[in-house]
Amino acid sequence: MGASEIHHRLDLLVRLIDTTTGDEVEERNVRFFEGERPVAPISRGSGNYVFLNCGREDRDLEVKAYGYESCTVNVRYDRLDEKMPFCEAFLIPSENAAGGQPVITFSGTLPGITGIQAADARSTGCSISSFDERRRIMKLFKSSRTGMDSVYYALLHPDRQNFEPFEVVKEMPGNAVKLQKPLAEPFQVNNPIARIIFGKVWPDGSYVLRVRDDAEKLIYMIRYEVQGETKFRTVDMRRAGEMKLEKEDGKWDNS
Repeated sequence: MGASEIHHRLDLLVRLIDTTTGDEVEERNVRFFEGERPVAPISRGSGNYVFLNCGREDRDLEVKAYGYESCTVNVRYDRLDEKMPFCEAFLIPSENAAGGQPVITFSGTLPGITGIQAADARSTGCSISSFDERRRIMKLFKSSRTGMDSVYYALLHPDRQNFEPFEVVKEMPGNAVKLQKPLAEPFQVNNPIARIIFGKVWPDGSYVLRVRDDAEKLIYMIRYEVQGETKFRTVDMRRAGEMKLEKEDGKWDNS
């Protein structure tokens, strides 16, 4: 009798990311759904889940993890790497998760909003030194030896009170990183860099964004898309309950 062989194909890898820290979600009480049907990927630890031999049809996966808001991952294979199809699910911590670190919520309703994200306006750990547009190499000034352990970052423009999102492909020698795309906006040397914090929006125009309550001053630049336009607000998260997004650019007095 000939030996039988079992072949497994990796059809999708999903990594769960805590929006407030950028760290992988280590919570083990995690469920996945495709529509109403539960699906069961294999946990590989550190927030990684693999789907084997499930086919490569586009799908929407709902992720429910204890201590986090539910999240929908839109899997579109024409946007994924054929050899390693990989998606990230950005999970927003619940306000009253048992044992979780305290968070501050910024929420409201704005008709036409399609996206919301934020960056710490007081970030000081890393800044831009120079940028080679042809090679897409950004050189950095760092106040510590820590690396850029995420993918999604913001180059802050304090003078304009906005930021440009960018994606890191890989770290390079000599305090440098390679970007997915060239920068599109002018910058000044020493403009700070901060990790992007993703929020969530719903079709009815409601939105929510949460940050860790871990500092005396919590000033954030918020970037949001409404009716096809990109807007910015600078928000004191200590006063988040008093503030709402509007259709016009602007800022509040954060003194």
